[in-house]
Amino acid sequence: MFWGLVAVGAIGILLGLRVRAPALIVATAATVVVGAVAGGIASSFDWHRLLSILLLVVTLQCAYLLGLLLGVMWRRMPPEQ
Repeated sequence: MFWGLVAVGAIGILLGLRVRAPALIVATAATVVVGAVAGGIASSFDWHRLLSILLLVVTLQCAYLLGLLLGVMWRRMPPEQ
């Protein structure tokens, strides 16, 4: 689970630096689908699986906001002379 959070966080930061909200919507949907498939479709859908998918989505979106903030700060930095 830890490496999943790290991977989703890195993807979120990269999305925030480069692309905007429509890509975040697609990435969120993909995270939900991959989280459900990784948990096993044949197994019963329990609260543990739902909370882990929710944690991945929240991590993705917070990392996106962090990447967006870093991108704005990067663009506003004055050039070195």
